[in-house]
Order: sequence, then C-alpha cells, then structure tokens
Amino acid sequence: MINLYEAKKSKAFQVVSVPAVGLLENLGLRTGTRVFIESRYALGGPVLLRVENTFAVALGKDIATQISVKEVAGR
Repeated sequence: MINLYEAKKSKAFQVVSVPAVGLLENLGLRTGTRVFIESRYALGGPVLLRVENTFAVALGKDIATQISVKEVAGR
C-alpha cells in the first residue's frame, strides 16, 4: 500500500483508506473507488486523477498523502 501522492503516473489504483473529509466523499473518493493517475505536477504540486473513469480531479499533496491506495490491473 502507498499513498496517492506516491502512486505512479499512468497506473490504476483502488482506494484502501481515505480521511473523513466531506468533499472527498462528494467526489466519490471512498474505500473501493478505482482511480487512474493522469499526472503529478512538479515541486509538490497536485495530483491529477480520473475517478472511476468518469471525471478528473486535482488533489493537493497535503490531502493526497492521506489517501492510501493499492495498484490494480487495467485502467
């Protein structure tokens, strides 16, 4: 298991744990959600991810490091 900020670009992951933040729940980021890392910006910038192959969202490093994920096959 790794945190979302450390997740490799162009890989699919499944959320294992997420902090209790209402905005994340509204974005559909909860345990079991599949995400695809589209890019990670340099110098501690945000992570751009696609949630359940439907929409993209950018998360800052501070919140991305609090979300645990595991790599899964596919996109």
